[in-house]
Amino acid sequence: MEFPKCISVGFTLLELLLAVAITSILLTMVIPGFSGMLDQNRMVTNVNGFISSLHMARSEAVTRGLWVTVCPSSNGVSCVSDYRRWGEGYIVFVNRDKDKERDENEELLGWYQGFVDQMVVHTSSDSRNTIAYRPNGRAWGFNTTVRFCQTGDSSLNRAVIISATGRPRLSDNMPDGSAIICD
Repeated sequence: MEFPKCISVGFTLLELLLAVAITSILLTMVIPGFSGMLDQNRMVTNVNGFISSLHMARSEAVTRGLWVTVCPSSNGVSCVSDYRRWGEGYIVFVNRDKDKERDENEELLGWYQGFVDQMVVHTSSDSRNTIAYRPNGRAWGFNTTVRFCQTGDSSLNRAVIISATGRPRLSDNMPDGSAIICD
């Protein structure tokens, strides 16, 4: 009588420990780069979302023939007057009385929740805490810059520069060519 041969399939303890060691070494080299990639993607997403909101506000102002305002908001209902609080979120609304403050009867077009823990966002001046578009698509007031500053990595900082004509543009520098400084 013949007995069937037993074939062993698997790994030895030594092979398993070697595979775990190699995997750990590779992960320690990859994770820091992955974190940087996540920060960069977060910055791109937030900046592009903000620029998209500005385009939408400008378009709605022209389409409706009314003023449309973008302002920082922490609750999604009303504006806050502090120009350093854009990172808490912002709202876009039809501003019928042109006072740059949202009243109950003014239609809310969008609310965008903030990203306080990841970056700092504020305008270049405390006298410009809102961005208002006129019915002709021009921005109210003078040029302004909204700075997006990544916590811990200043190479990712971006500036959205809004001209008096209302056109937003993205830059790696301030309008005068200097580095984007966030305080």
